[in-house]
Amino acid sequence: MTRARASIGVDRAVARARATTRTPPRRAAASTSRSDDAPRAVDDEDAEARRAKQRAHRKRNRARCRTRANERVDALLERFRALRPLERANDDGSWETVYAEEEEEDRDGGVDWDGLPRGADPFGTNKKGGRERGMRKRNQVMTFVKHLRALRGRREIKRCVDFGCGTGNVLMTCAATFPEIDFVGVDLNATSIEILNSRIRESGLTNVSAVVGLIEDGDTLGADCALALHVCGSATDRVLNSAVRARIPFVIAPCCVGKVQEGGMRSLNRMRNDLISLDKIEDIERPRSRLMRAAGFDFETYMSAATLADWSGHQGVDPSDPNEPLAALPRRAKSAIEADRGEFAREHAYDVTLHKMPAQSGIRDDVLVGIPI
Repeated sequence: MTRARASIGVDRAVARARATTRTPPRRAAASTSRSDDAPRAVDDEDAEARRAKQRAHRKRNRARCRTRANERVDALLERFRALRPLERANDDGSWETVYAEEEEEDRDGGVDWDGLPRGADPFGTNKKGGRERGMRKRNQVMTFVKHLRALRGRREIKRCVDFGCGTGNVLMTCAATFPEIDFVGVDLNATSIEILNSRIRESGLTNVSAVVGLIEDGDTLGADCALALHVCGSATDRVLNSAVRARIPFVIAPCCVGKVQEGGMRSLNRMRNDLISLDKIEDIERPRSRLMRAAGFDFETYMSAATLADWSGHQGVDPSDPNEPLAALPRRAKSAIEADRGEFAREHAYDVTLHKMPAQSGIRDDVLVGIPI
């Protein structure tokens, strides 16, 4: 008994000793949590501060790069201007003279809006944007009527093709105004052509038709005049090329200049891929004219100018205001891109003029008019 009791006493003593050296589990966990949280919070704050600093640094770098690129484009635009693009014998050849605002004395553009058949007035067929958009479309259309009338005074025109005709705003008004001319609308979008064919039936006009197709198909349509209102990006250049190949006059109002870059509009590319074959793909050199290349523009700086030209302003800034300082460089870049296209046609023996649409026609208000010499 004595030996057993002694053994029990030793066991108890050992157990007490172990208990005094062991940290209670809950207290240890709590202590660990309190000691780790503070450094982790500090680390998170430091990491976020570093990221914010890096973001600000990258933003400053991008702004500096943009400024340098814009300064280079600005200097090249000045050199291009000094070469007197689209200079004409009957004026002083200055940029301001060539690119002057159009006179607004003929407010209706010579269009009998009240006398047009049903479905031929873009104001009456306007489905969105209300009265303001309807009036803007009228201004755009009457610009085409005006220039087509002037072309007819210099050359016989029997068949006009409207490339990228959409639902037919230009096509319908022109067909009603010039019943002696045959008009054909071509567009990638089958839905637009379906709507246009419905408008044609509603109007009762017999000198207008529409087909789903490509600009590249224009060579087979027997046109002796090419029209194009706001066909995006490279499509403008393809219309221009088609007209130059066929040696026919053109009236073109370019749109979305920045989309001349590879890719463009995905929706248009998908429709285009459904219709095009590899042998129709056209490589377009940029800049288009020898004159712009002589000014020092290469592909990269041309694309920088094209991106500037596609600027559409932001809140509180009107890109169409000639007195708006932020719009000055984009407006100059836009006019240079169009003058480059015009110079390309001049280099192929065309008489080319660059015009403005009337006020309230939208910011894509440039019009190139060309006729073979």
